[in-house]
Amino acid sequence: MSGRRTEQHQYYMDFAPLLLYLVAVILRQAKCHSLCTSETVAEVDKLLKNLPKMKLYDCKLYTPTLNDYRNCSKSMLECFVKETTVLSAETKERLKLLRMLKNLRRRLQDRKPPCPVCEFYKEEKAETFLKTLVTILQAMNTMGNCSG
Repeated sequence: MSGRRTEQHQYYMDFAPLLLYLVAVILRQAKCHSLCTSETVAEVDKLLKNLPKMKLYDCKLYTPTLNDYRNCSKSMLECFVKETTVLSAETKERLKLLRMLKNLRRRLQDRKPPCPVCEFYKEEKAETFLKTLVTILQAMNTMGNCSG
C-alpha cells in the first residue's frame, strides 16, 4: 500500500510543473488579450469612413491627446467612452466601439493623478476625435499595453 502511494505521489510531482506551466500560459493569454488590437482600430476606421453619411453637422467632442494617455490612461479612455456615447446618440446608432472601449478602460490605471475631467480637453470635430482615438490605440499596441 505504501509503494502505491509513493508512485501516486511521484506522478503528481511530475505532473505539477506541467500543470503550473499551462496555467501560466492561459493567464498570460488572458492578460494579453487585447481590445485595442486591429479589431478596435478597424471599428474606428469603419466609423471614419461612414462619417460623411452620418450628417453630424457641427458635432464637437472633447478629445484627449496622446500625451494625456501617458499619464492618465484610464481617465483619458473614460473621456473617449463618454464622447463615443455622445457620438452614438448623435448618429442614432449603437456602436460596437463603445463596448470595446469600456472593456479596455477597466484594464488601465492612471499613472499620475489627479487627471483632468473630460471637459478640460479641447473640443474637436468627430473626424479629428476618431483619428486621435486611432492614434492612441495604435500607441497602446506599440507601448505593449495591448498585444495583437
